[in-house]
Amino acid sequence: MRRFFAISCCLVVCALGASVAAQNTQNAPASKGYHSISPRNWSFQCEYDSECGVNGSGGHVWIDTESQPGTVRLWGAGAAWYQLEPAQNSYDWANLDLWLDLIAQHEPMTVIYTFGNSPCWIASADCNGTGWSALWSPAPPRDLTKDGSQSFNNFVTQLTRHCSPAGHCVKDYIKVFEMWNEANLVSFWTGTPTQLYDMFKPAVSIIRSNVPKVAVSTPPVVSGKTEWMAAWLALENTNGRLSDYYGFHVYLDTYTPEKRINMVARMLTTKNENGWTSVPWANTETSFQPYVYTCPDTYTTQECNGMLVRWFVLQYAYDGGSGGAVNVGWFDWPSVTTGHYDTYFYTMMQWLAGAKFNGSCTNNGTVYTCSLNENGKGALIVWNTAGSSQYTPGSQYVDYREFNGTYGGKTVSISQGQSTTIGVIPIMFETN
Repeated sequence: MRRFFAISCCLVVCALGASVAAQNTQNAPASKGYHSISPRNWSFQCEYDSECGVNGSGGHVWIDTESQPGTVRLWGAGAAWYQLEPAQNSYDWANLDLWLDLIAQHEPMTVIYTFGNSPCWIASADCNGTGWSALWSPAPPRDLTKDGSQSFNNFVTQLTRHCSPAGHCVKDYIKVFEMWNEANLVSFWTGTPTQLYDMFKPAVSIIRSNVPKVAVSTPPVVSGKTEWMAAWLALENTNGRLSDYYGFHVYLDTYTPEKRINMVARMLTTKNENGWTSVPWANTETSFQPYVYTCPDTYTTQECNGMLVRWFVLQYAYDGGSGGAVNVGWFDWPSVTTGHYDTYFYTMMQWLAGAKFNGSCTNNGTVYTCSLNENGKGALIVWNTAGSSQYTPGSQYVDYREFNGTYGGKTVSISQGQSTTIGVIPIMFETN
C-alpha cells in the first residue's frame, strides 16, 4: 500500500515546490488557481528523540505508518541553529546528516527547513538555563544591524553548502525554507518584525544563491495573529519581497474544523488585503491540541476521526486567493499511530491524490459539501457535523467511498435518486 504514495508524484518539486520555487525572487508568484493534490501537499514532523526521526544516540528511523506524506518539515527535529552550530564556527552536522540520508532513501520528497533558536553564544539576551531556553534563546543575535547578522549569514552559508558524508547535499534535498518559527511568540522571538526582516534579507539572498529552485516562506505565525503578519507583509512590500509563499500555523485546539477554518480565513484575508492575493499559502504546522497533540476528550472517537479528515479537506478546498492550501503539516507524527488515525490519513490521501477542488466547501446548515474533480471524474465530499442524516446526491453520482477502518476504505454503488446516510465522518460521491 505504501507504494501508491511513493510513485504518485515524480516531479522534482510538486505542488508546494513547483507552484512557488520557480518564481522570480522579487515578484509575487503568479496565481496558479487550484492545484492537483499530491502526497507532497501533506507534511509530517518528527520531534527530536521521538519514535521517528533522529536522536542523540545516532539512531534514526523513518515513519512506519502506511500513510506516507510526501513532505517532511524539519522543525524540532534536532537540526535547529543552536544544535548545528553549538559554538561559533564550530558545527555539529550529525543530526542533519542522518536526516539527509533518510530523505535520500525515501525520494521523491519535499523538505521544509524552518529557522529558529538563536544559539546562546550569539544571542543578545542570556539563556536562562531553564525550559526551552536552556540551550538557545529567542533573542536576536548580538551582531544584528539593519544590514543583517554576520553570524547568521555565516550559518546560512554553511547550512546551504553542506553535504552529508554520504554525499547527500542540502541544495539537492531541502528546497523550502521557512523564516523563523512562530516569531509572533516571545518564547521564540523577542525582537521586532523589522529586526527579523533585516536579519533575513541578506540570508535569503544566500539561500537563493546556493539552492536552485528554492522556495521561501514568510515567518509562520501561530494563533491567528493577523496584526503581526500585516506588519511583516508591509515590510516586504516596502523593502523588497523575500517570500514565495505565505505560511502560518493554525491548530484545531478544542474547536471543530468548521469553526477553526474561520481563523484560516482571517489569516488569508490579511494576505489578500496586503496585495498578496496570488501568493500560495500553507498551514505547515497543525494538529488537534498544541503541546499534547491529542483530540480533546469532549469528542467521541468517531468525531475525532471525522474532524481530522474534515480539517484537511476544508483547507485544501478553501480559496485563499490562489486556490487551496499547498501544504498542511501534521506536527508530532507519532500521534497518528497513538491516536489510531493511520487508516483515515491513508484513505484520505488515496481519495485526494490527483484530485483538484473546484472551490471552497459550502454548507446548508450543518451539512457541508465540497466539489472536486477526482482523476477525471466528478466527486462530492459530504458530511453532517450534527450527526447522522439522509442525503440524496445529484443523479450523476453512481457510487460513494467511505471510511471503514481499513486502508483505502470501501466503495458502495448507488442508484439514481438513492438517499445515503451521512454523518460526522465524510463520504465521497463519484460520477462515472
